[in-house]
Amino acid sequence: MPISKRTRYEVLRRDNHTCRYCGGTAPDAKLTVDHVTPVALGGSDSPDNLVAACRDCNYGKASTSPDAALVEDVKQTDLKWSAAIARVAQVRSTERRKRQAYIKAFRSDWDARTHGYRGDSYPLAVNWETGVGRFYDLGVSIGDIKDCIRVATTSDRVHYSDAYRYFAGCAWRVVTQMQDAAKEVLTADEVESN
Repeated sequence: MPISKRTRYEVLRRDNHTCRYCGGTAPDAKLTVDHVTPVALGGSDSPDNLVAACRDCNYGKASTSPDAALVEDVKQTDLKWSAAIARVAQVRSTERRKRQAYIKAFRSDWDARTHGYRGDSYPLAVNWETGVGRFYDLGVSIGDIKDCIRVATTSDRVHYSDAYRYFAGCAWRVVTQMQDAAKEVLTADEVESN
């Protein structure tokens, strides 16, 4: 019975690309996805009934009933896998919220800055969210971001229409400073360990 490519991928990944019957691994073994309890005997396409199996083991097993230990092992592996996926999803969700809060804090501070006698807001680049998100990903603190906003929007040398570009240059300078500091830390650690 055919299973979806996505399910096949997840089962092979869960089983570490290793045959659950003989231990053969890819690329030496041509792996398939096998129904532990065959469909002919009432098995389903759910991941807790699917395992990675090399062609020889899969064909040799055919539509025979598996031993209880293997069935239980597959169920336990699937439970662990599901729990791990749920933890990763939670971490990703939390990280996404933090990233969005960072972008929102940038926008709030940016919008609070005005120029000219009418108090016009400074224009943003079309892809400003992507740029600010990148600074978050690189570890630039929101405090550093706010400092860069202040510098870009208060400099007499910067035309108001170039403020975002100047801000981005300031933020990239912070990234460079962080990388230089990290190199110094690594060098100091190497010296200490020798």
